[in-house]
Amino acid sequence: MSRELLSSKIVVEEEEPRVRGIPSAPTSVAGAVGLAERGPIGQAVLCTSFEEYQATFGGFTPDSDLALAAMGFFEQGGSHLWVVRTAHYEDASDPESHTATRAAAALTTGGGPTPAIVRGTLRPPFTLADDQRLEVSVNSAEAVDVVFSGAAASVAAGRPGPYALTAGQALRVRVDDGRDVFIPFHEGDFDDMGQATAQEVAAVINAGLIGGRATVADGVLRIASDTQGASSRLEVGDEVAGTVFGFPGGPQVGSGNVQSLRAVELAEVRALVEAAVAGVRVAPSSLGALQLLTQSTGPGATLRVQGDAGPGLGLDALPHTGDASGATDVLHLEAKDTGAYANRLEVEVRPSTNSAPDTFDVLILEDGAYRESFPNLSSSEDDARYVERVLNDERTGSSYVQAFMVQPDALPDVQTVALSGGEDGLVGLGDADFIGSEAGRTGLYALDEVQELSLLLVPGRATPATHNAMVRYCEVARDGLAFAILDSPAGYSTTDIVSYVSQDASLEGLSEHAALYWPRVKVLNPARSVFGNVEQLVVPPSGIIAGVFARNDGARPGGVYDAPAGIEAGRMFGVLGFESKETLEEKKRDVVYPHRINPLTTGPGLPRFIDGSRTLKASGNFPFVAERRGVSFIERSLKTGLQFARHRNNTEGLRAQVRRSIAAFLLAQMRNGAFRSMEPAKAFFVDVSDALNPPSVIFAGKLVARIGLATNKPAEFIVLRVSQDTRALEAELASAGL
Repeated sequence: MSRELLSSKIVVEEEEPRVRGIPSAPTSVAGAVGLAERGPIGQAVLCTSFEEYQATFGGFTPDSDLALAAMGFFEQGGSHLWVVRTAHYEDASDPESHTATRAAAALTTGGGPTPAIVRGTLRPPFTLADDQRLEVSVNSAEAVDVVFSGAAASVAAGRPGPYALTAGQALRVRVDDGRDVFIPFHEGDFDDMGQATAQEVAAVINAGLIGGRATVADGVLRIASDTQGASSRLEVGDEVAGTVFGFPGGPQVGSGNVQSLRAVELAEVRALVEAAVAGVRVAPSSLGALQLLTQSTGPGATLRVQGDAGPGLGLDALPHTGDASGATDVLHLEAKDTGAYANRLEVEVRPSTNSAPDTFDVLILEDGAYRESFPNLSSSEDDARYVERVLNDERTGSSYVQAFMVQPDALPDVQTVALSGGEDGLVGLGDADFIGSEAGRTGLYALDEVQELSLLLVPGRATPATHNAMVRYCEVARDGLAFAILDSPAGYSTTDIVSYVSQDASLEGLSEHAALYWPRVKVLNPARSVFGNVEQLVVPPSGIIAGVFARNDGARPGGVYDAPAGIEAGRMFGVLGFESKETLEEKKRDVVYPHRINPLTTGPGLPRFIDGSRTLKASGNFPFVAERRGVSFIERSLKTGLQFARHRNNTEGLRAQVRRSIAAFLLAQMRNGAFRSMEPAKAFFVDVSDALNPPSVIFAGKLVARIGLATNKPAEFIVLRVSQDTRALEAELASAGL
């Protein structure tokens, strides 16, 4: 900003740059969904090495290709792999409905009187309804009510219908922790769009909204979250919401004494029951189910739980009494992660190392081998070595188990207990468990939070439903900025894979945002104790292919523009052979390649390599793998780098700055080999002219730029034309005048 100078001096003034630098987006951040030995379910976790993968998700398992794919990805040169562990879900839209369970056990003490106990049969989370209650009677006293409540966040339109809508308008809705969803209105959805009824609008909203629902009462439109409880959130906002419907602005919040009635946690039950009912404790059983215990012990201790919330919590309505003597649970232990792996764990209790009174040592064993030791623990919450505090510490606690005190201040006997009841949740496993749900953020949609995702694989789940869902996720959910690597189904011959692509899965011609590779490959058996005493394993190649992509991307600036195929760029390290020997025959490869299937092969003196660079769609704008991925890289980089222009006044100066910034970025990409020409005028063009930005576009709040790219095409076929050299004969004839 200029200012009046009152005396002679040197003044430094900073000006906004005329050209903004656009940073390059990452190109080989991969996401994989599959089965794992352990680890969180339905959460994307970043692994930057195979050792990191093993630390979180465990080792190899006979029913999963995910660990093998992760190993192949990192061996080829990959460095960023987001992993999502899945299991069977009873309802994919409910992330808590997976059927995997944690192994558990209980440390006990014996000989003394026991409390009255009501043992539940269900593990949390629990599903309840609003205003359901428990009626808890302790030691024959009058029953005390414990009420569970939860109301959904909702919002009502400020005026009844009809509503004056115009084509192209959209209503922005955000439910709970989900993304903004824009519900578009089209003329075909209404008898008269200018007089749209509340019922018609509700039908359109319900067709496009996940996790919430629109209803109509007394002619007034209302939208509510499906979640009932304090965690429920709903926001309906933008100009259309306010001016057309009269929805109030700002987020609406649910209410209740639990976060969600569809997923009530044991800690919530404990807090409500123990606050309302004197003389009762709530704790998990040795199998992780809910149980209620009296603080008093012996035959005089009685406990009865009735009420309509009891069945939902797995509690019976029978009277229970304590005993004069018997074993009592002191400390509940459960595995850190769900899965059958934890059934191999044991917990040993020994007398304290320092022989201090009222303390004990806890040791963790896996397959009979000692893994962890925690000395001098106490059952007193006031002690610095309180067993819950030590074992559950996120940084220094156990990597295998977590502990919950059941009987305060009681000491466990010297004993060794084995964890049991862990399940991987594989019964009933289907495509839907890998595909997942956008509302529940399960399966593929658990990767929504990974903003830089550029590669997608589901190792070993080569089915039509999964493959089509992967393509749809990359093209629609990720706006075409991610690329799916599809495996061939196991055991497929040349004719099998052609039939699969062209008919069974209808992949041929489907999308340029995916490529399929055939056949599966052979690698050295990394774990004979898991896979048996065989030298080699047949594995799906997607993890290896993704690693090859990553290696090429990082080989040089602009590596993403190089086709990941051929004996150099397409070389697959560690691959020992192929599931089908047909891929070694050129005539067989000539059968699959026209169907957009990329064969993996080798030849005399050659490495095993990728022998194809085609996407599934020949008629797309960018039908080759490197071409499509290169354009996606440019699009992602521009999308991020042009954020500076949002919400600024749409002037000629801004448009010129946008044009120069795009051109400068594309010039750098040209020098990195992105285009067919090294002359800017032939390599690309950028148009932000007035013709693209007339007043109608500017008044609509838009700035339009048109970009043309002369992308590279790979040399798929090398044609050698060989003929007899007759130049000397022709010269002799010419000299003779013939």
